[in-house]
Parts: sequence; structure tokens; C-alpha cells
Amino acid sequence: MSAEILTVETLLERIRRDGIRRTSAALRKPPIPSRLLQDLAALPGAPEALEFVAAYPLSPSHLLETLAAGAAPSVLAHLATNPRTPPHLITQFAAHENTGVRAQAASHPQLPARELLILATDPHPGVRRALAGNPSLRLPHHATLVVDEEPSVRLRLAAQSGLPAPAAIVLGSDPCAVVRVHTAATVAAEEDLLLGWAAGDEEDVQLALLQRKELPAEVCHTLLRSPHASVRRLARADLDLDDVDLLFVATRGEVDERAWVAARPLLSRPLQSLLAQDADSTVRTALAANHALDETIARYFTSLAEEAVCEALAGNPAVPSDLVEELAATRSPAVLAALAYRDGLDEKLTHFLLVHSPDFRRHRAIQGRASSDLDITTAKLLLADPLPTVRVLAVSACAGWRRADLYDLARDSAPAVRIAAVRHPNAPDELLQDRAADSSPEVAAAAREVWEAREQQARAAASTKRLAPMPPLNVHTAVPVPRQTTVDVPPARPTVTAPSREPALTSPQARPQAPDLFNKLKRIFWQ
Repeated sequence: MSAEILTVETLLERIRRDGIRRTSAALRKPPIPSRLLQDLAALPGAPEALEFVAAYPLSPSHLLETLAAGAAPSVLAHLATNPRTPPHLITQFAAHENTGVRAQAASHPQLPARELLILATDPHPGVRRALAGNPSLRLPHHATLVVDEEPSVRLRLAAQSGLPAPAAIVLGSDPCAVVRVHTAATVAAEEDLLLGWAAGDEEDVQLALLQRKELPAEVCHTLLRSPHASVRRLARADLDLDDVDLLFVATRGEVDERAWVAARPLLSRPLQSLLAQDADSTVRTALAANHALDETIARYFTSLAEEAVCEALAGNPAVPSDLVEELAATRSPAVLAALAYRDGLDEKLTHFLLVHSPDFRRHRAIQGRASSDLDITTAKLLLADPLPTVRVLAVSACAGWRRADLYDLARDSAPAVRIAAVRHPNAPDELLQDRAADSSPEVAAAAREVWEAREQQARAAASTKRLAPMPPLNVHTAVPVPRQTTVDVPPARPTVTAPSREPALTSPQARPQAPDLFNKLKRIFWQ
């Protein structure tokens, strides 16, 4: 709605519909004509019209002064917030008997200093609270308000953006925790003031400091040495800690803090020695898992034979191989299970543990990992395990399974074992054809996949054989023997000799294949 088509009736209707503040904000550009504002103020029986004219920031000063004469407190309250209200009227409003009018006048930025000081001791807390948010306050006003008996007044003062340092110091030690925390968390303060708060033992103030977006590094280091663990945990997050900082936490911190230090990368040898003797096993366990663990300390831990510590050592790549064997000698199920996940484990030790440790075997099988090819004896031992993943490992990691064995393995109750059998390199084509109709869709799909792969390989081999070039021909030319004769003899004709196509008897590929009938008989007996 543009100002050119506004009328008193339409403007009043909009004020009643949208409210004074929204209408006033919406009709600033272009401004409402002064004549229309005068007509609106002259409407009888429409108090909201007078309030709108008093609150409209572009109302003429003379019109506002006219409205102030004998106006209701609701109109005067709006006049007290209008930037065009004459200063002498604001001074009058500051001494008005109505609390709402005084409160609105107390927040006016053009209120003289004398009236500000008077309002600082106003008997009503709402007036003093409004005054505490006035940006025109100076140090004398702050000095009065920081000791106000009402916490809400002091809290409002703590929200001042330009609060002087003396006032901030007082509010930072306010008896009300809310005021202290808000001051420490939000007040713009120099580093010296922040250091003063950080050096105190008040946990809530220190935690409030850590809520700031940016803190000087010296303040963070001071907070790291706080007597409160909650403060230290937050202060350490973004700090580049040196050995002195870590030593403080390692000696004064709680168990979780000491464990955090024990897990730090590149932890120095003296700190490791200190933490290795910690009374809590959680700290020692965290140190045992540290990749920077010193070998001497690793041997010390191994000699203690604590299960949790040895379990952490088993997964630490910094532990040398001879200590790994000592860890395996503990025969602890947790340690052996942890060794199953260790990379670079010795092949002989792996084979030994596969045979003798069910815990190692099962955790190794869960990962689908084994040593090099298993011998048939070890594979049969693993095949007796009730866990299907172990039996899968026994099938897939052993290259010595015969075709007859694979027929038995393909009848295992677990589909995963049957899949391993059909994927075995020694699985015959007849087995693949049988398992292509397996009751498990996964097994049938695996059998068809292997069968199709073999068919493709066979076609590719046949195509390569057809396209192979012919071997070179051996041409032998008879050398004429000179004869003592006078008769002309025609030269000997060349003889062509093709290479022999008979296979060598010593070739391993010359073994004849079993006839189809024999294969069918084997299938019948094995089933």
C-alpha cells in the first residue's frame, strides 16, 4: 500500500489489523504525509491512532509535542521511545509518576546524564532494568547499577557491549551465578581481565570463559591448570600441549585425563615411564595401545601379564615380534583374539595358533584371513569347527582338497561353506552343475557364476588357438655332389618336411581325461 493512496480510514484499519509497530515499520518509505498524521491524531474515540502517531519515527516534532499535552500514559510511553520527541519532554517523562512511562524514558539514548543518575536509584526494578540497557550510560551510572539489589538489573547491565573494565570486574565476581557466567562469557574484555578470571578457582566462571569463540593461548593454558576436571577437559581441546602441560594433567588429572595423555601421539619416554606405573589399569591399557610405546616399557608390561594391558599390546604394531610370541604364550582368550586382528603376524605363529587356539581361529575366520595355503591336516581340523566362518576358511585357504572332498564339502549345512566349495579351483564342472540348482539362491548364483567364468575362459582359449600363426616350415635342399661326368644333371628338388604333431610322452598335459561314464559313477558313489 503506497502513501499516495492512504486515507485516514484505511490507515486506521491497517493499524488495528497489523498493530502499531508493524504498521510503523512498513510505512517508513515513503513516509506518511504530515497532514494525514494530523488527521489521524484528531480522530475521536481512536486511542490506537494517537499511539501510532506518537510511535511513528517520522512524525513531526511539533505534532509530538502537541500530543504530549494531557495525553494518556500509553501515549506518553510511545512518545518516550520516539527519536523525534523533544529532549525536554524526555526529561519530563523520566520524572513521570507512571512506571511504564519512566521505564520507556530510561531507555532513551538522549536522556541527560542527571536524569540517568536519578533513574539508577528508581524504586521500581523495571525502570532500573530498562536503564541498565541504555547505551548512554557512563561509569558513575555503572557504579550504581553493579551493586543493584535486583539480579535482573545487574544481568541486563552485563549485556552492555561497551561495559568498562571496573564494572566487568565487579560483575565477574557477582554473588549471582547467572550474572557471573554471563559476564565472563560475553563481556568484551582485555586479556588481563580474562587471565584474572581464568586464574580464579570458580568453576562456573572458567567454564563460561571457554564458551567464548576466541581465547588467547595464555588464557587457555591457565585454564588447563584449573583445579576442576571439567574445565581442563574443555581447555585441552584446541591447545598444542607441551610436555609441561601433559605432565600437569598426568599428575593432577582424573583417570580419564591420564588415559588421554597416555594415548597422545609421540609421547615422550619420561612421561611413558610415569604413566606405566599408574595405579589405574585404564591408564596402563591406554599407554600399551600407544603406537609410540617404548620397547622397554612394552617388555615391562609383558612381564606384568595383565590381561587388559596385554590385549592392548597385541594390537599395537610397535610391539616387536619376540614379544608377540610371549603374548601368545599367555594363552589368554582376549589376547589371542586380539592377535587375530594384528597385521604382519608371523606365518608360523599364525599356523600354530590356528591349530591350537579356538579363539584365535574364530576371530581370524571372521575376517576371512589365514596364513599361506593351509595343509590338508590343518584344514580338516578347522573343518570340524562348529562356526561356519571357520569352515569357510578351511575350504578356501587349502589348495589340497580333492574333487571327492569338494563334493562332501558342497553338502555342508551352511550356504557360505557350499559357496566356498564351488569357488574352489579344484571344483569339477559336474559339481557346479549340481549346485546350480541348490536350494540356497546364493549358492546357486555362485555356482552359475563360476561355470560362466570357466566357459568364457574356454572360449577365449579356443579363439586364441584358432588365431595362432602356423609354425614355420623346415625346407631342406639337397646339396649336389660333384661328379666327374660330362652329362648335365638337373639340380635336386627341395623337400618339405612338416613338424611332427605327435605329443611328447613326457608332457604333463598328455594325460587322458576320464570318460563321462566314469565321472557319473563317481558322482553316484560320492553322493
